[in-house]
Formats: sequence, C-alpha cells, structure tokens
Amino acid sequence: MTEYAVVDARTSNGVHAVRICGEVDLTNATDVREAISRLASPDAPVIIVDLTETGYLDSSGIAMLFRLAERLTERRQQLRIVVPPNSPLRTALDLTNLPQAIPVQPTLE
Repeated sequence: MTEYAVVDARTSNGVHAVRICGEVDLTNATDVREAISRLASPDAPVIIVDLTETGYLDSSGIAMLFRLAERLTERRQQLRIVVPPNSPLRTALDLTNLPQAIPVQPTLE
C-alpha cells in the first residue's frame, strides 16, 4: 500500500471499525480495499469504515467502497461508512448516491 493511506482496525463496544487515514485514489484504492478485507472481522455482522481522517477520496476510492459493500454482502455482512457532516468527502459521496446504497453516519457511535 502506498504511503498515502494507512488502514487500521479496532473494536469498541462490540463494533468493528476500520479507519482510513490519508488519501485514497487510483494509486492505492485496490490496496486499501484488500487491507480492509484483511482487517475486517469475518464474524462481525457490521463493518464500519471510518473516513473521519481521510483527506481525499477520488472516484476510484468511491468505487472501492461500492465493491467492498458487494463483497461484504456476499459474506452476509453489512458495510457502514462514517463521514462527519462538515467533511469535504460528504459532497462527493452525495453526488455518487453512495448514501442510498451504503448507510453513512456522522460519527462512530
């Protein structure tokens, strides 16, 4: 994975979250998706991808989220995304109708 994104996972109060810090673009979207898949607990019914500390997400990053949701659905898991309301990512996600396909919440809680 490039240095533009760091992916880590944590579980808090039974919620499994994968956090992406940095930028997701064409150069690393596939690597980020694979890192999320490796870190996502196969036993968790819901996987949350926290984009709070993601500074940039291009169209390949958005496509990666759609593909990840499809893959998790096949595993009988649900994907949720955390994006704060004031995040610049929110506009891009709204333009692509991502919130209609994948639940987006403002905080991890």
